Amino acid sequence: MSESTSDLAQYNVLHGIDLAASDSQAAVCCAGHVPITADSSFDTIKDDIRDRQLTSAPVVIRWDRKDGKTISKLILPVARERGPGEGPPSKKQKADSDRLSTENHAAIQDLLNDCALASSGKDGKDVLDDSYRKALKLDSDQFSTNFNPYDVGIIGAIAQTLLPGLAQPITAKSKARTFAECLGVVAELYKLNVYSAPSGNFKPHVDTPRGVAQFGTLVVCLPYRHDRGALRIAHCGQKTIYAWGNQDGIIQWAAFYSDCEHEVYKVTAGHRITLTYNLYAHEQLGGGFRSPSTIDMDSFTLYLSWATLPYALKGVDAVVFSVFKSLNLSVRMRAVMEDLDDGSGDYRSSGIKDAELVSTGLHGIQISDFVWDEDDILIETVEKSWPSKWRNDIHWIGKHRNQEIAVVHLAYGNETTTEWHYSTASIIVKVPNKDSKRRRALTVAGLAR
Repeated sequence: MSESTSDLAQYNVLHGIDLAASDSQAAVCCAGHVPITADSSFDTIKDDIRDRQLTSAPVVIRWDRKDGKTISKLILPVARERGPGEGPPSKKQKADSDRLSTENHAAIQDLLNDCALASSGKDGKDVLDDSYRKALKLDSDQFSTNFNPYDVGIIGAIAQTLLPGLAQPITAKSKARTFAECLGVVAELYKLNVYSAPSGNFKPHVDTPRGVAQFGTLVVCLPYRHDRGALRIAHCGQKTIYAWGNQDGIIQWAAFYSDCEHEVYKVTAGHRITLTYNLYAHEQLGGGFRSPSTIDMDSFTLYLSWATLPYALKGVDAVVFSVFKSLNLSVRMRAVMEDLDDGSGDYRSSGIKDAELVSTGLHGIQISDFVWDEDDILIETVEKSWPSKWRNDIHWIGKHRNQEIAVVHLAYGNETTTEWHYSTASIIVKVPNKDSKRRRALTVAGLAR
């Protein structure tokens, strides 16, 4: 191979890697598998947080028969394969296995008979066209299953892989991310689909979102042997193919963004049985701080006893903030600076008695250009550097703690030194006057709950 040819090959490889890892290409889909064991591993990890392979129990599907009076059951895989070291089955084990296999093969036929033809979206409508899609389906209200993608780590993997791509800059010039980085995933069971030989397939298409919060689709392939029927996912010229054929000892899955084109190749033998989930983004962190909140504020004792304010503030900061916010009171996070004494006793430049210096917002560390010397009033130097005002109308509950650096400046005395001033974060609630109509209305509303 000539040097130029070698360089070209190297460039193509590196370019492909760069393209696959770029923001527009990275993590538009993800996939994995879950081994099947006699029992789910969910119980074994409750007391062990070490990394381990999560497993699933055999998948059970129950569905309504067409007569509307009876229910059928299918267990997948149809026959359990014996693991290494188990040895040959006993006569009873073989008889039970043969019986279960016979029952499940019969249940497969019942399932095919009870499913309806699967439609596809076209011009905003659901249409039946077996030249475009040839498959069967059960709607989510027609069947139930013991399989839960949350239990076996699938949803957690999707959240780690696909959700970060949903966070967008707050503005075009801002590098800060929106609250989308704190989103969680809701997986809504949507359909059970069966693609059967000799020609079950789904031509290339893009899913129709079922809501503004939907960001993707999860397809779980259940352990039933079939040939071909691979899933192809394409996005911006890149494609990934997942072949889920003759492996009946594992559950296989793939998740992808809603704008990905995908198709199911023809199944040439057996039945490709899948569960489809719609994936939605929802709030995960800070639930108590958002409106409407996922937390019922009146479930806290603090909500009912807010009128006895000095005795009620015993919960964590999040509870305090959320409860008063839910009462439509003005709640602010502020920093408070106290014990500002330069030694001369002249440290209340405002002239307000028994006051604290409260920030007008949440500021970062202020590196001041002002220099204090012995002839200056220390507080004036701090005031010039730290946007704040003096307050003596605050009734403090609890003690200030966890001080952080607020202001740093130079000071002249016998020698040049660096002065550090600290503040503590506080929750400040503006409570209506005891005799005001607003206070009485809130008290009555609280007692009514």
